[in-house]
Amino acid sequence: MKIVFFAGGPGTRFWPISRKSMPKQLIPMFDGKSTMKMHLDNMFPKYGWNNIFITTTETLATRIKQEFPELPLMNLITEPERRDLGPAVGLTMMKLSRMGAGKEPVAILWTDNFIGKPDNFFQSMMAGERFILQDPDKIIFIGEKPQFPNENLGWIEIGDKIDTIEGQSIHGRQEFVYRPKKELAEAWVNDGKHLWNTGYFITTPDFILGEYERQNKGMYEQLVEIGKAMHTGKENEVMQKIYPQMESISFDNVVLEGLSPKHTLVLAGDFGWSDPGTLYALKQFLQKDPQDNVTKGNVYPYKSEDCLLYNYNNDQLLSTIGLEGFVVVNTKDAILVTHKDNIRLIGDMLKEFDASGLDRYL
Repeated sequence: MKIVFFAGGPGTRFWPISRKSMPKQLIPMFDGKSTMKMHLDNMFPKYGWNNIFITTTETLATRIKQEFPELPLMNLITEPERRDLGPAVGLTMMKLSRMGAGKEPVAILWTDNFIGKPDNFFQSMMAGERFILQDPDKIIFIGEKPQFPNENLGWIEIGDKIDTIEGQSIHGRQEFVYRPKKELAEAWVNDGKHLWNTGYFITTPDFILGEYERQNKGMYEQLVEIGKAMHTGKENEVMQKIYPQMESISFDNVVLEGLSPKHTLVLAGDFGWSDPGTLYALKQFLQKDPQDNVTKGNVYPYKSEDCLLYNYNNDQLLSTIGLEGFVVVNTKDAILVTHKDNIRLIGDMLKEFDASGLDRYL
């Protein structure tokens, strides 16, 4: 099976820790390791470097290659510019197809989350691979058993069980729900019918490319044109010409939302997955108790609780008085102060930086 990691996102929800030149998936935040390194350390002993691919941007490609020199250069798939995941996934599937792997199972994974039970995860991967080998015209979404009523994630409602492989149950897929209301998450956490949506899935490149052709003919034709130039002297020229013209659109909009239910299944996993996707979610991931402060650096929280307080400036003391539920991050060139309820607004704020002449801080 081929393993594809997508690692081109700028990690805006982690600003100002995460920047375009050093996004969160490359920052060593967990015992001196980045989430990307943790994933690859788990994966290469099982699958080998020749079967691992990373799709990223030109901005990050050099840094990734330096950090992971064992990765074959041809397995580093580079977007000339960011056009969202619709074009990026299509480009990667075309690359694998042109390499002769179009009918092989492929696992699509992300580099900015955490897996607490790797052995359980590999059981899920093996089960998904075996099923796709039997039925390649399917896509299996890998869900995670909910650990608490998380209202900041996507959820999947599962249908009837249709198979059990490697001890893993595979179900029909009912509905995706993104960021449900708190009362829904509380009702779903133990009902046995809902899973966290990890964003991982297993399928084949040919199946995904077939969905591009069916659902977005224009983008598919652009991918075919790029594919024809792959492994020729014109590959870079054609890529630089065609890829920036592709519509900037999510993979959900291009493919996932238009999939027929008969082609989609859900594997119910339990492998300790978590997505510290925002700064407050990072606090929740690291805390021992909800009222704890999670701190880094020279910090003095006075009568403060439930805060994430990170100070990256060794020459300064970050002190707080009476704060509750706040995120405060001090870096060498930017300071963020926000309440946890406004953490989702970071991305909206950063969109205004370009027009405000503040793009140097992105």
